[in-house]
Amino acid sequence: MKSDLAWDNIKWKSRRGMKELDLMLEPYVNDYLPAATDCEFDEYNDFLNLTDLELVRFLLRRQQPQDPLVIKVVNSILSYHEKLLGENK
Repeated sequence: MKSDLAWDNIKWKSRRGMKELDLMLEPYVNDYLPAATDCEFDEYNDFLNLTDLELVRFLLRRQQPQDPLVIKVVNSILSYHEKLLGENK
């Protein structure tokens, strides 16, 4: 279980100031990440070390990441949002 400080830090790091990223990351952190494993939490935290440009390219599917851990996190975020879209139909 992650500390309150770890949660505060990851929520803060997820707020990127770019609308496209904020719309993808903030719901994922608030809805999906609380049930994630510590490993998934740490992988997501590492993912946030990428630049905004890299994040937007990966999440908008304009570029395929090469790092397997980045691929895993990107796929998790995209799957989360695809599931949300399916529920809202």
